[in-house]
Amino acid sequence: MHTLEPRVTLKGESVSVNFPRLLVVEDEDKLLGHLVTTLTDESYSVFTCATFRELETMLSMPTAEFEVVVLDRLLNGRDSATLIPRIKDKTPDAKILILSAINTPAEKAAILDQGADDYLAKPFETNELLARLRVLTRRSRPVMKLGNLELDSESRAIKVAEQTIGLTNKEYILLRVMLRAPRKVFSKAFFSQQVWDMSSDVESNVIEVTINKLRRRLEDVGATVRIKNSRNNGYWIEE
Repeated sequence: MHTLEPRVTLKGESVSVNFPRLLVVEDEDKLLGHLVTTLTDESYSVFTCATFRELETMLSMPTAEFEVVVLDRLLNGRDSATLIPRIKDKTPDAKILILSAINTPAEKAAILDQGADDYLAKPFETNELLARLRVLTRRSRPVMKLGNLELDSESRAIKVAEQTIGLTNKEYILLRVMLRAPRKVFSKAFFSQQVWDMSSDVESNVIEVTINKLRRRLEDVGATVRIKNSRNNGYWIEE
């Protein structure tokens, strides 16, 4: 799996931003290159797979989470639709957009019945693809709630008992990751690699410092949720 993630500079530091994460699965090199360039320019975080086997490998990775999967109907002659249930099981909130040269009503109906969220026939206009992705991205960013805490992924608004609170970019990403799976334990190595783009063996207390600041912010506004940690295991959120 390969990734090209947009980056910005905040307070003098280059950091990854919480752009929508798209997985593009396409075996035509020219089309894949075009999609990567176009979607990156549109401020998506673009991950790619070029073969059926690469997609299977990606689905076995514990850290893979996407908001939209753009899935070529046939990958080197193999039917990618057979993996739709695994994609939905792996990332339940992800929306699946099928790209296919087969453009019949029966085929579209069959694929949508299997769990796909949208279907776009090849060849397609780039503007139509982008419009469909905007719709799917909005659908895949639900409001997450736990206790009296509410996070709106589309507006990036965080509220505690209807009181809006401000978070730094990293605090927001950490909170969003943990809210996606309450009581799931996330290791320091996971946050190091997925949020900070650092090697897991880098000696730094930036993760602990950021989580402690986030924990205090939530406590100060009376949040009923708590960020817990267990030594040598990791961090989780619970009510």
